[in-house]
Amino acid sequence: MNHHNTPSTMGGQLDHHPTPLGNWLEDLFNKVFYQPNDGLCKKAMEEEMSPQLKICINGQHVSREGYDQVITETRRTYNISVQSSRELLASPDATDKGIGSVAHIQTFTLEDKKTGTQRTQTSLTISVIESSDGRKQLKELMEIILDR
Repeated sequence: MNHHNTPSTMGGQLDHHPTPLGNWLEDLFNKVFYQPNDGLCKKAMEEEMSPQLKICINGQHVSREGYDQVITETRRTYNISVQSSRELLASPDATDKGIGSVAHIQTFTLEDKKTGTQRTQTSLTISVIESSDGRKQLKELMEIILDR
């Protein structure tokens, strides 16, 4: 029996459909990492990521300033293109209120701008989105990221 907020499993896959909150987060990831316009990236970071953003990558806590530097340096060094992106789960609030927690898995390619060398990474994120002054902001991000 599949209740509304209880994901069922079919063939080992979660029967989960993307939520508006998950779509908002994918749009934020696109603006920050995948599209080429640095101005759009900076604006998204300022407006859609909380100044008090808590970040943990592969078990290491990262300051907001450190995370901003990682993003800037990664964008400067690589062209980043998403290969796949899928929302895995979202908290019940994600559908009802447009805030809450959401988990994604993304695979992307990093192409070195100087050498053309490519590598692929996969990232699993759990994100917390809250409302601040009437707009959504990323408040917490936990990420596991691996080279493939």
